Amino acid sequence: MSKLLRYGGWALLALAALWVVAEIVSVLLGFVSWLVSTLVTILVAAVLLYLAYALVSRFLGGSGGGNSRSRSRSREREKIYE
Repeated sequence: MSKLLRYGGWALLALAALWVVAEIVSVLLGFVSWLVSTLVTILVAAVLLYLAYALVSRFLGGSGGGNSRSRSRSREREKIYE
């Protein structure tokens, strides 16, 4: 009878240890899942913001490319009239 109680105790202890390990793995996987979903959300938001910026700068002409061309054309016109 004492052998049976000893085996039962070890089995109960093994089940408790297995439950603790499963809880730890569950918490770790939950954290990794949260981290990955946060990074994917930030990446998607960055891509969408970049696409919106590219569309707005294309339709509104942008401040960098359009002005430099018009400046060089105006300089050419000034040289012609000199």
